[in-house]
Amino acid sequence: MKDPERDQLRKAILQFIKKGYVHYTDIEKKTVATYLRFATSNTFRKQFHGYLLPNGYVQRVSRGIYKITPKGEKLLEILN
Repeated sequence: MKDPERDQLRKAILQFIKKGYVHYTDIEKKTVATYLRFATSNTFRKQFHGYLLPNGYVQRVSRGIYKITPKGEKLLEILN
């Protein structure tokens, strides 16, 4: 996956989460169903669990429910 594609995927994930507390499977389904032809469950998982969550852009609120953090809001602004 190239950097611009990775950034588009991260942006799409953060935009879905920004709408409020969101369930993981809803985020995944919406992201994979978007216009991003390279978005698969696997690429979603890598970006979500391998980058956004460990780096503090997304926070787990309760089991399966996530929200965007202030750090994530800043990243979303940069990606726009």
